[in-house]
Amino acid sequence: STGLQNRGLGVRVPPLLPRLAGHLPLGMNESMAKRNIGQFIREVRQETSKVTWPTRKETLVTTMMVFIMVTFAAVFFWLVDKVLGTAVRFVLGLGG
Repeated sequence: STGLQNRGLGVRVPPLLPRLAGHLPLGMNESMAKRNIGQFIREVRQETSKVTWPTRKETLVTTMMVFIMVTFAAVFFWLVDKVLGTAVRFVLGLGG
């Protein structure tokens, strides 16, 4: 036995679960845990101000490209499905 089994219930407990119970999440230290919601919001605003956001035109062009590519993919797979379906019906002799 690995010592992870609760003999009374017959339940296996993952090894990290006992370590995390009552402790800080992995990668978090005491100073991170003591920050308040106001500090968090200020940091989020600071980080989002560093982001290079796309222009309206870039967003519209990218969106249209996605719609075009999805349409091409849908038509391609529809055609492949029809061809394979016809081939299977022909091979099985169920029509043609």
